[in-house]
Amino acid sequence: MGSSEVNVLRYLCSRTQVDLDSLDLEAAQNGGPDGPWHDATSNPAEVFFQIHDPKNASIVEEAIAVSQKIHDVFPEVTISELKVEVATVLLAVRVIPFIKGAVHVMANPSYAFSTAKVVATGHRYHRLFRLVSPQIDVSRVVMKVAATFEGLQACRELSTHGIKTLATTVFTMEQAILAAEAGCTSISPFVHELKAGFDSTYKDSNPLVDLCVKAQQYYQQHGHTTRVKACSCMSIDEILQLSGVAAHTLPPEDLEKLAAMHESEAQLEARSLFKDEALATSTQQPRTYIEDEAKYRLEFAATDGGDGQFKLFQAISIFADFQTKAELKMSGVDIAA
Repeated sequence: MGSSEVNVLRYLCSRTQVDLDSLDLEAAQNGGPDGPWHDATSNPAEVFFQIHDPKNASIVEEAIAVSQKIHDVFPEVTISELKVEVATVLLAVRVIPFIKGAVHVMANPSYAFSTAKVVATGHRYHRLFRLVSPQIDVSRVVMKVAATFEGLQACRELSTHGIKTLATTVFTMEQAILAAEAGCTSISPFVHELKAGFDSTYKDSNPLVDLCVKAQQYYQQHGHTTRVKACSCMSIDEILQLSGVAAHTLPPEDLEKLAAMHESEAQLEARSLFKDEALATSTQQPRTYIEDEAKYRLEFAATDGGDGQFKLFQAISIFADFQTKAELKMSGVDIAA
């Protein structure tokens, strides 16, 4: 290693808030190069894999026992769904002492097109966190919501009750703009289609690295406090192109790769797409959708020839499938990981 080279993960952490894309206890305890990770994020796939892991058998047992005791308090959900939510809360509560910021839990993706059900889920998660861990500071809990029009309207209502939200499965600027108007704490633009992360034979022909840049520039130019939290990169090069994004949630395996790498700071800076001069010369006109559903739906559906809408629906379908598998697993059905 040359004397001018720096540790790549440490460099990335100096420019971007690096979050752990997992509720794995060991990964949270290990932390980053200079201390704890900031946030820890999850989704139905992550929860399914965690409850499928034999080392978390005690979490599963506790979630089942707690859910059976409290189901009459939450009659709006099935017992299988409640078991998954309680397991998610238990996993999140377990890692929160080892991070600096917030834990992220995702609303049931099957509710992606119901504002009322997403709102109810946000309130229920806060109640569950307080029930499982009475001393918890719920300002450290963020609920991830699929970025449909209905989901983002739910985020708008939840924000009035002090419930923090993240707009996930963001594939277009229309979603990014509406999420900011809805008061989301942050958004997660998916660099790649979700399917590419679960099917090694599937290739995303149109990765969206530039969407993270455009969304962050738009927020800075128009005074939005919503932050861009990138996710779903498929290569180390893409991760380093996004050095300078407000936040980036990365799985443990990518964090390990970055921690083992060294490169010159000049090379790393050259890779980044976040340049001050780009912000100064690329002005985006303000847009508003929060009170105009028809305009939003028309412009969202037309973006990239409909690719954004396709990717959103695909992601919701995949996450909903993992939600179903998690519910079956919590109900005692043997589901392969």
